[in-house]
Amino acid sequence: MHTVAVIPARGGSKGVPLKSIRMVAGKPLLAWVVEACRAASGVDRTIVSTDHEGIAEVAQEWGAEVPFMRPAEFAGDLVTLDPVIFHAVQTLEERDAREIDVVLTVQPTCPLLRPETIERSVATLVEGGFDSVIMLREIRHLYWRRVDGHFEPMYARRANRQELEPFYPEVGAVFASRRAIITPQDRLGSNIGHVIGSEEEALDIDTEIDLKLAELLIEQARREGRL
Repeated sequence: MHTVAVIPARGGSKGVPLKSIRMVAGKPLLAWVVEACRAASGVDRTIVSTDHEGIAEVAQEWGAEVPFMRPAEFAGDLVTLDPVIFHAVQTLEERDAREIDVVLTVQPTCPLLRPETIERSVATLVEGGFDSVIMLREIRHLYWRRVDGHFEPMYARRANRQELEPFYPEVGAVFASRRAIITPQDRLGSNIGHVIGSEEEALDIDTEIDLKLAELLIEQARREGRL
């Protein structure tokens, strides 16, 4: 089984310019994810898809491959990841004349993603016979929703956090797909599996505050011997 991790890291990020190569706890943000992919058992190649030469240089310095530059038509603000991943996979297969079995989409903005979570995603995909596997996190809060201009509670009764029904928002840190179902419009298919990640792994860098929080969490993990 040939498994490829694709890390999409374009240069046009708006909230934090060039955030993929901002320093976080002594390393470029991108480096944390590259290292997680390379440390994950069963991941054969770690590819960075980028339109920016500086990001490409950092990716290669930390051990990722950049076998092509992403075309401009796949690097705009409104472009979704589906065509980006399809382009990366199709380009690799054409260049190498080798089919890919499993494709991992790994976000460069989740520095606390663990190699074992990547491994669980692949194992769940293969063993469960799924088309794709997405990562979720568990949260328990008193939620409300807007209905016809006013708010209604999404709970039957007020209770302590531990007693509340859990909800599971998607986390974009890692996304495993069978190559056979990937198209320019889709990486999900119809049979979707799930893995639950930790709250730390769900941290997705989008603001300067997120960068500071990531540094604090990484330093804490280092003190506890988890990194």
